Amino acid sequence: MTSASGVVLLACVGLVGCATLDAGPPDTAYQATLGEVAVVATEQSPTLGFHGFAHGKGEGALTGAGGTFAACLSGGGGGCSGAACGAALLVILGLCGVAGLVGGIAGAAEAPDASVAAASEAHLAQAVEIRTVQAALRDQVSAAALLRGARLRDVPPALAQEAAATGDYRSFAAFGVDSVVETGLVEAGTRGSGINAPVGVHLRARVRVLATADDGERLVADYLYQGRHRTLAEWAADDGRPLKTELEAGYRALGEHIYEQVFELLPLPDRRAHSAGGALSTAFGLAPISPPTRGQLSGESVLGDILEWTAVDTLRPTLRWQAFPRASDVALAPAEMARVREVSYDLVIAQEMHQAPERIVYRRQGLPAPEHRLETALEPGTRYFWTIRSRFRLDGRSRLTEWGSTRALDGDSVVAPSAFAYRFRTTKTAF
Repeated sequence: MTSASGVVLLACVGLVGCATLDAGPPDTAYQATLGEVAVVATEQSPTLGFHGFAHGKGEGALTGAGGTFAACLSGGGGGCSGAACGAALLVILGLCGVAGLVGGIAGAAEAPDASVAAASEAHLAQAVEIRTVQAALRDQVSAAALLRGARLRDVPPALAQEAAATGDYRSFAAFGVDSVVETGLVEAGTRGSGINAPVGVHLRARVRVLATADDGERLVADYLYQGRHRTLAEWAADDGRPLKTELEAGYRALGEHIYEQVFELLPLPDRRAHSAGGALSTAFGLAPISPPTRGQLSGESVLGDILEWTAVDTLRPTLRWQAFPRASDVALAPAEMARVREVSYDLVIAQEMHQAPERIVYRRQGLPAPEHRLETALEPGTRYFWTIRSRFRLDGRSRLTEWGSTRALDGDSVVAPSAFAYRFRTTKTAF
């Protein structure tokens, strides 16, 4: 499949998340010299933005009389561990102040002034242990790294806290640490607008990789998790448990993604847009061949169903995509691509809800060829997101490419599957 970079501007029209190439690929040369690694959490407070929840007269109010966030307001989240603590504290910090102020008011006219809500949230931010929120993300990255055999080292907690506060990690060298992976949650909450419109969970983390020898930065990158979309009433059900559960899932997925991107990513040499099957559809990364994908143009409608989601008439479709390395990758990095060995592919498929991935329904790792017929059936009359990446060995090390996406690879690295993944739909008569 040939490059289509000349039509990127046209193809971006109407596409959600389409971006121009303005940052360049991350430099991953540091991976060869990581050595013994310490994973450390920052102690900065994340910016909270729970949009769609009542923050003022223009945004509506929480519904229900008193009990919606009762457990949260009474210190819910006790007895948690790992990511669950971080998720529970985000709910407390981001929602309890608002819920307490609103007090079960059902109408926007009686919602508190935005400045009052902001002051309450600021007060709560001082009272809540932000360290737990950040430690939860660090723990998820560490767990993923240990599972893959990375060489991690511990340092005394007091030393880690002091170094995180000052940004100076040279003292870690005395404990046999060669590199530091510093993780920090910088944004958390929900994204969306309108009264009782679907809003999605949003987590953004910033990661720095530093060498203890000179405290020099080897990598600074942002990683983004975009989760399920729900209405306010759906997120608030059962004392806000669905929201906490989704935030906890976001921590886990973000931690895994950070590990893969920091320790194993090899950026694709060819980062230009490739044809994904139509004039207004482009792909970055390994592009889909069958079914082709389309861009988001008109949203939730019958017309959108036809224009945005390629129809397949079987519940066990055969998916095909570009093989790695592509001819364009070889042309741009011939020596490196000649050393690629043991190529396989990872595939993930998620069911759609509210124009976003709802849940992963199919996942395969290590597929030997750039095509795969599903082994289990999908649902008829249903929309799906899907994406693929390559897994291989280079110079004896396990490496991964980016997930295929309709979004340029040189923006924030987004956890897959996302709304930027490829898309198709099964027909109601599919079999």
